[in-house]
Amino acid sequence: MKRDSYASPGTVTSEVRLVVNADDLGLSAEINAGVLWGLENGYISDTSVLINAPCAGQAVEGLARLGIRHAGIHIDLDGVFGWSPGGREAHTRDELAALLGQDGFVEACRDSARMQARKFVSAGLIPSHVDTHHHVHGFLPVFLMLLELARDWHIPAVRFSRQGYSLTTRQPIPFDDAVFSRMQDMLEGQGLVYCPCYLEGALRLEEVGYADTELVVHPATGRDPWRTAELDTLVASAGRERLQAAGIRMVSFHELAGGALPRSCS
Repeated sequence: MKRDSYASPGTVTSEVRLVVNADDLGLSAEINAGVLWGLENGYISDTSVLINAPCAGQAVEGLARLGIRHAGIHIDLDGVFGWSPGGREAHTRDELAALLGQDGFVEACRDSARMQARKFVSAGLIPSHVDTHHHVHGFLPVFLMLLELARDWHIPAVRFSRQGYSLTTRQPIPFDDAVFSRMQDMLEGQGLVYCPCYLEGALRLEEVGYADTELVVHPATGRDPWRTAELDTLVASAGRERLQAAGIRMVSFHELAGGALPRSCS
């Protein structure tokens, strides 16, 4: 539900916590520059790191410069899945579902995820949340891996969208209401924090409603017009002081995990 009072400071009676989480930190110098600038200037409140990406070292150094140690692990299984950066996929959805039913394929995914978690921690970062590149934890076997990582690495929060995930250059992750309901039950059974409302894209900022929300963004300072537009939209519409005036408090997942989380989005 969109907040009717979004543009009317002083009229909101309850506060919503908003995680503006920038994905893909480490993927390129331009993405690093956009995300780090947004964190430093209050337009972004958290980030997820692609620890195997070409510019991950620069990203870790940039976070250290800002005094940020807590961040998300952005698990990348594209190589195991056979997904190319340009969007071409090696398998149909049915073929991929069949592969995710095979122990050997699932173990290859698990080995990659564990290696990335180890590398993330070895870089001096503390995982405050975990999610996946291209939201592939919408597939139940991958989701179960994230629960294992959360347990084994003491990660308090997981990205979750009860309504499923769409992808910019690929087919949406297959959605089954019963499966996603089960995922939600497992998150709560394991005591993991998640935002009950999930939005993707800076343009959806005005849809922030009356429950804690994760807004996933993909900013950069150049090279990719779509990512540059994401940063421009945040600068035009977001910012800690502006959102605070509307009763929306920007927080990180690290901060969010420190308190009780509402479980309804209406």
